Amino acid sequence: MMWEAMLQISQLASIMIKVLAFILLNMMALLPIQAQFINLQLSIDAELTATVEQPLDFGTQLTNSGRVEIGLGDVNMGIFSIRAFRTQNVYIELSYPPALRPSSPEISAQIPLDLDIAYNNSGTNNVDNAQPLTSESGFIAISENTQAATNSDIWKQLYIYVYGAIEVGNIPNGIYTGDIVLTVDFD
Repeated sequence: MMWEAMLQISQLASIMIKVLAFILLNMMALLPIQAQFINLQLSIDAELTATVEQPLDFGTQLTNSGRVEIGLGDVNMGIFSIRAFRTQNVYIELSYPPALRPSSPEISAQIPLDLDIAYNNSGTNNVDNAQPLTSESGFIAISENTQAATNSDIWKQLYIYVYGAIEVGNIPNGIYTGDIVLTVDFD
C-alpha cells in the first residue's frame, strides 16, 4: 500500500512537471523574438606570394663555346618577386646541381653550373640597388623601410636575382637541364 501511494505521488509529480514544461514552452513561443543579424565580410590575403618574373636562360650554346656568363643585370638573368607584409622577414635558399645533365641517358657529358643570388628590398625591380648574398642562402627583411607612410603600403615587393655561369666544353649535342630551386620561408 505504501508503495502504491509513493508510485501515485511520483506519477502525479511527473505529470505536473510535464504540464509546467508545456505551459512554459507555450509562453515562450508567444513572446516576441527579435533576431540580430550582422553582415560580416572577410577578405584574407595570403601572407606571401612568389612570382617568376623572368626565368634564368643560358640559351642555345655551341660545343666548345667555353665559359658563358649571365651577370647581374643581364637580360637573361632570373628574376623573382616576393610580395609580403612590409614587416616580414624571409629566409631564401638557392639549391642547384653542380652540373647540367643531358636529357639522353646515352650521353654522360655534363655542363658545370655556378650560380649566384642577389636581392633588392627597396620595393622596385632595379639591379642597381641589388645586394649579393654571400652564400646561396640568407635571411632578408622584405622592406628596407618598415615605416609605412600610409595604409596603402602594407604590402612590399622583394626582388631576387639569379645569375651565374656555365662551362660548355667538348660535349655531344643535346638538351642539358638541371633543377634550380629557390626556397622561400617566412616568419
